[in-house]
Amino acid sequence: MKSLANISLCLLTGALAVSAISTAAKPDKGKWEIGAPVFSQGPAGSFDEVSVKDPSIVFFEGKWRLFFTACSKSEYVTGYAAAAKLTDLNSAPRHELTMIRGRSRYGCAPQIFHFTPQKKWYLIYQNRDSNYQPMFSTTATIDKPESWSIPQKLIEKDHRSKWIDFWVICDDKKAYLFYTQGHNGVIVRSTGIDRFPSGWGPAKEVLRNIHEAVHIYKVKDRREFHMIYELNKRNVRSFGIATATKLEGPWKRVTDRYATGDQLKWAGGVKPWTEMVSHGELLRAGYDEKMEYEPKNCRWLIQGIMKKDANVSYPSLPWKLGVMRKVQ
Repeated sequence: MKSLANISLCLLTGALAVSAISTAAKPDKGKWEIGAPVFSQGPAGSFDEVSVKDPSIVFFEGKWRLFFTACSKSEYVTGYAAAAKLTDLNSAPRHELTMIRGRSRYGCAPQIFHFTPQKKWYLIYQNRDSNYQPMFSTTATIDKPESWSIPQKLIEKDHRSKWIDFWVICDDKKAYLFYTQGHNGVIVRSTGIDRFPSGWGPAKEVLRNIHEAVHIYKVKDRREFHMIYELNKRNVRSFGIATATKLEGPWKRVTDRYATGDQLKWAGGVKPWTEMVSHGELLRAGYDEKMEYEPKNCRWLIQGIMKKDANVSYPSLPWKLGVMRKVQ
């Protein structure tokens, strides 16, 4: 297959051919510039007093709409905040979405998008039912935190292994559900657009040796999809990338060093606050089910932490959120 040389894409560290990656460039330091945290823990006694993590964000009607996992000293829940500027999110009112839960209060790892065919907002998330059950809630009014519907199962689990970090993306004909099974295999299922959110077909494994947090985006104006996945090596989190021309695959692994702590370049005057690149969300070109992004000057909202602060139990990790952008 003939390659197209010198195409600079935000989500690739190598040159791309029309339908596949021809070569993966060797990763180098200083690929990502990162600023100060834009969203941090809440005050003592709040629903997010320990950490804020797993962001999903869209820009709609003049505001950034942030959905996130919040950790108190008792449980993980889903929170919401909105502000006109990313840098104002930290001072914006915060809301616990109390309806986002399972049999216990736990409900987290949200994904937000507007499903155009139904003119509804969907929140995809997980609870602890059935060894991590995929769920959804809907609303017509994203700016009203109290308006989300009661939880419904996205799919009935048919495998005993742990499923985690659910992600929906659509093309013109189908909706695709991605998740990680057993902190290893990446699974995809599909259903017709007219049947969503039900009617999911059989599971298909498309990639292995992934820890969690598989997020998939379409490159705007190109028949190309990018999968960002999270790795966990010796308790240090980082991003890898795979690519495909169709959502059902085949998916080609490009590099396990798409974004790592040692590739971060700090903006002027910013005190380093993370040595990891963990569970994040691209700042998308839109807010619908297509999950499109503009390659030029792309930005990620990621969760981060310093290694010295990671020597505690997982629920006590003090994650914060900040924006990193690709630099050439």
